[in-house]
Amino acid sequence: MKNNFYQTIFLLFCFYITHNIEAQETPPILKFSSTDYGAENQNWYISQDNNKNIYVANNDGLLSYNGSRWTLYPSANGSVTRTVKVVDDKIYTGSFMEFGYWQRNKYGHLTYISISDTIKNDLLEDEIIWNIKSQDNYIIFQSYDRIYFYDTIKKQLHYTTDKGNYYRIFKVNSKLYLQKLDGTISRLENGIEILIAKIPEELNIKYILNIFSINNALIVLTRTQGLFKIENKTLTKWHIPGDTFLNKVRVFRGIQLKDKSLVLGTISNGIIYLSDKGEIKNIINQSTGLSNNTVLNLFEDADGNVWLALDNGINCLNLKSFIKEYNDNYGDVGTTYASIVHHNFLYIGTNQGLFYKSLDSNKELKFINGTKGQVWSLHTYDNELFCGHNSGVFNIKNNKASLISNISGAWNFRPLPKQKNKILFGHYSGLAILHKQNNKWTLQNKLNGFEISSRFFEINNTKDIWVNHEHKGIYHLTLNDSLTGFNKITLFDEFKGKAAGLTKTNNHIIYANENGVFKLENKTQSFIKDSVLSALIPKKEYRSGKLIFDKRELLWSFNKNDIKYAQKGPLPNMVSIKSIPIENNWRKINSSFENIASLNNDNYILGKTNGYININLSKIESKSHQVFIDKIKVKEKETNYSDVNIYNKGDFKFKQSSVFFSYTTPNYNKYENTYYQYQLEDFDSDWSSWSQNSYTSYDKLSYGDYVFKVRSKIGNKISTNIATYTFTIQRPFYLSAIAIVSYVLLGLFLIFLTHKFYKRYYYKKHQKTLLENKQKMQLLEFKNEQEVIRLKNEKLNQEIESKNRELAISTMSIVKRNEVLRRIKKELKKDTGITNTKHPVFKLIDKNLNNVKDRKFFMEAFNNADKEFLTRAKELHPDLSANDLKFCAYLRLNLSSKEIAPLLNISVKSVEVRRSRLRKKMNLSRETNLIEHILSI
Repeated sequence: MKNNFYQTIFLLFCFYITHNIEAQETPPILKFSSTDYGAENQNWYISQDNNKNIYVANNDGLLSYNGSRWTLYPSANGSVTRTVKVVDDKIYTGSFMEFGYWQRNKYGHLTYISISDTIKNDLLEDEIIWNIKSQDNYIIFQSYDRIYFYDTIKKQLHYTTDKGNYYRIFKVNSKLYLQKLDGTISRLENGIEILIAKIPEELNIKYILNIFSINNALIVLTRTQGLFKIENKTLTKWHIPGDTFLNKVRVFRGIQLKDKSLVLGTISNGIIYLSDKGEIKNIINQSTGLSNNTVLNLFEDADGNVWLALDNGINCLNLKSFIKEYNDNYGDVGTTYASIVHHNFLYIGTNQGLFYKSLDSNKELKFINGTKGQVWSLHTYDNELFCGHNSGVFNIKNNKASLISNISGAWNFRPLPKQKNKILFGHYSGLAILHKQNNKWTLQNKLNGFEISSRFFEINNTKDIWVNHEHKGIYHLTLNDSLTGFNKITLFDEFKGKAAGLTKTNNHIIYANENGVFKLENKTQSFIKDSVLSALIPKKEYRSGKLIFDKRELLWSFNKNDIKYAQKGPLPNMVSIKSIPIENNWRKINSSFENIASLNNDNYILGKTNGYININLSKIESKSHQVFIDKIKVKEKETNYSDVNIYNKGDFKFKQSSVFFSYTTPNYNKYENTYYQYQLEDFDSDWSSWSQNSYTSYDKLSYGDYVFKVRSKIGNKISTNIATYTFTIQRPFYLSAIAIVSYVLLGLFLIFLTHKFYKRYYYKKHQKTLLENKQKMQLLEFKNEQEVIRLKNEKLNQEIESKNRELAISTMSIVKRNEVLRRIKKELKKDTGITNTKHPVFKLIDKNLNNVKDRKFFMEAFNNADKEFLTRAKELHPDLSANDLKFCAYLRLNLSSKEIAPLLNISVKSVEVRRSRLRKKMNLSRETNLIEHILSI
């Protein structure tokens, strides 16, 4: 019954602790699941090398992590790797019936060398190596029944055995200590066990988990009974403030950090973080951020991060970080939109209401009743706290809320200058005034004439109010004397932009958008760009124009890759701008709703989507870091990549011209992203843009010498080194020395052949030219002869035309002469009365009318003019008589019937008859013209 009572009390206590812890601020935690690292869930041990690479003993083997990539190396015999320890350049591991070390080869991969193989037959049955320590030039491997000493110089192994006594080995201040099942704790010196304490049997402590050195005393960690001091060769209880909790949990592992504080890992309660005085600084478990509550081992790395080997996963706690975070893992609090310190309480306004807690404690946030819903802002005035809420305005007193205005959506508050006990606040549909009367705040009135949402507004003096609207611009409002409305409203519509903001510093109203920061010039009532403050919002990193001026006179901005603040320098008008590398992907809050508030001294609360971030400016350190090339591969055509030596200069064949590089900077801070920039000399004209990708490749490079360079950046600090790799891509075979000599010889041979060919070619061409010239001369002679013939023909044609003209003239002369003779004959008969035709005169006339010589002359002339006509006409028409041919000749001269009649001494009618007869003899159709037919012959 009594045991049940204590169990109930313990369960209630654990519930209380868990309930409190849910609201704790914790250091940032990097989480790695089995999916992330590609091995089994369970992890046993963690270590780190000089390049800050992390090594984890996992059920599947050895895990290696360089800050960018996890790599799994299965154990030599396929068993669970239980422990790992890095000493110099070797990674020592122990597992079931196997221990040895890993070392990186020329490709950057780990290769395993077994030490236990040298005594394989001497190993104890089912022996497991659980722990590894180093001392001078020795590596000590510990199983439950044996301790192995490996001399790294002589490469010799010897051991000591104590069967069934269950060794536990510890190292404190460069000294080795042993604990056995018999309760003895000894210091190991030169292979000799020197007893330093005996565990009293009444304590019922079988195993101690670790030994620490605090204030020159040795402190022993137990599983369920807390911490003990070694005094006078026995254990005495070390009473500390954390005893109440320690006595109720089961501790599995514990380590002492460099600052002497302790971190204890439990079986089911996460970790306990103790100061060197035993005070509980923090308790972190699965409800507050760990991946798992069972912590199998812990390790502090070179940067003060504490790594947890969990039963399910791997976590890294950034204990030394300048950040603590509150994560609303269960959705009870929501997104932080406002925060403020008032009367030593921290108030957090979220989308789910207003919460508070004591500023000096790390307890849970408490909800203020009546404030459920969206909180937009928190403001103090005259030592009173006001809450801008979706439901209106609340006055917060003694952590209780009273509604003093039910105007929906109270955005923000500003006191009215020279108006005591009056506060102006912006809301969804304009502006309104709160008034304090009889020690009670009430709504005085809305301001008429302006009904635009007024989230960003500032007051320059008693009457000048400036309101920013991101889609419309900046409004300048002049308040009337009665404080009921406005005398004048002016819109500056050139100033607008997404997530633009408006704020006020000591003496200036400041507007900011993606184009920079602008100050209001009071004389000109215009906004002028401030080149110094514009550095707060780099254009390529713009996310929000919201600026916040805090009580410490720091001006804050919120960008994609960081948050910045401007502060006054040591000299007048000097401003310094500093960056905090908290990227938006960690804040994840809506644009222009970013918020930050000063807690005390250097501490600030920054709102985020599932809680808030506590920033300590004094702890921000700009640590140096290095970048390493960890893998290089080449590819031949379409085949897979093959590894190459990363330490020596590369010499690749031309077909291996596709090169892959991976590089890393071991950085394990959750809020610090690492960016890389690379350049391939003689290929890239400049450095690449900064990117989080930790690899790159170049395809189908031409032959030549190259130098690959890479550097990294964390925050604004660039790595102290530039990692380089020099390599050469050989000429292709067709451009090798042998090939070039062959090309030269082949070229000379081709020149010789070409010379012979051209000599022969030009000889043939010369002969051909001679032949062509000869043919041309013959052709020219032929053409000349043709030309002569043509000229002769032309001359003959001219002579024919001349004779034709003579013939025509002669014919016409005969026709005219005969006509004249007939008229004379007729006139003689008429005037003289001579009627006798035998009269000599008439005989003479008739003789000349029938002159055979004229006809003979005509025919000869006609034959000379057209020699072949009569012959051709006779061939075509054999029936033609001599008179018909003569008649055809007259027709060929194109003489009319009237002109032909006197020549033939017949009438015109007789000529027509002859025409008709001639057509019949020639067998011409009616459509054929007789003259045209004769002319065509």
